[in-house]
Amino acid sequence: MEPDIDLRKVRYFVAVAEHLHFGQAAIALHITQPALSRQIQQLEREIGVDLFARSSREVTLTGAGEQFLDFSRQLLALTQTAVESVRRTAAGNDAFRVGFMLGMDTEATLRAFTASRPGVSVLLERLRWWNHGESVHSGHVDAGFVRLPIAEDGLELLPLYTEPIYVALPSEHPKAAGNALAIADLADEPALHYADAIPAWNAFWCADPRPDGTQAHRGPAVHDMEEIIEYVRTGRGVAFLPAAVCAMFPRPGIAYVPVTGIPPGQVALAWPADRRTPLVTALARAARQTLGAGQD
Repeated sequence: MEPDIDLRKVRYFVAVAEHLHFGQAAIALHITQPALSRQIQQLEREIGVDLFARSSREVTLTGAGEQFLDFSRQLLALTQTAVESVRRTAAGNDAFRVGFMLGMDTEATLRAFTASRPGVSVLLERLRWWNHGESVHSGHVDAGFVRLPIAEDGLELLPLYTEPIYVALPSEHPKAAGNALAIADLADEPALHYADAIPAWNAFWCADPRPDGTQAHRGPAVHDMEEIIEYVRTGRGVAFLPAAVCAMFPRPGIAYVPVTGIPPGQVALAWPADRRTPLVTALARAARQTLGAGQD
């Protein structure tokens, strides 16, 4: 008989494979480490192979585990697409899916859009740095408010507005009390880098290379804001973030300081170049009206 695989276990497997640490994966999944270990062991028994090589010092993927990771990501993505697709069908033929990233200034644009298209059901979907390009390229969203850089081939982009960039530092850091920091002041600080992001994203959001041509010191990889906060708080690295995101995450032990000497972040509206529908055109028009964006 073919194994009856529980998607929850697959999701747990992907988390462990990405962290290569059961404790960190358990924290990210909001479950206990023993429970996570049991779920992974059950999954290995169900499919009949060892996915991880475990020792007292490290966890690594086996060859079968690496292959299963690729299939697992595809399976979870396909499942999410299927769920969202049927939700979209249930919402009606006029449903319009719009992506956005954390801290985006989209309220006025979406209000203007819905006012101009009162019969359209707008479905919103959060985009992350590791999937914002693919979500737009694949048509998973009809259009997306994205931060650049993004894999631009096959997309149309409407630049909307720029964002100041701040650095997240431990609050006790000697330079955390300043009104602003030049990028040169951070030359010795390891920069947290963004897991699974395209190289251009990490180059920009880690300020690597620096304006003087030097390479940034590489810090740990992060998967979300909570990991960023914990790494920064414990002095493992600094993070370069949009000002709007910093405002959403005030935390004890963290200071956010503006950075000078590097370009600001850029927010744009993106959509597939071969699928510019009347609704996409209406959304772009609303963005121009509310955010003063350039002509499309």
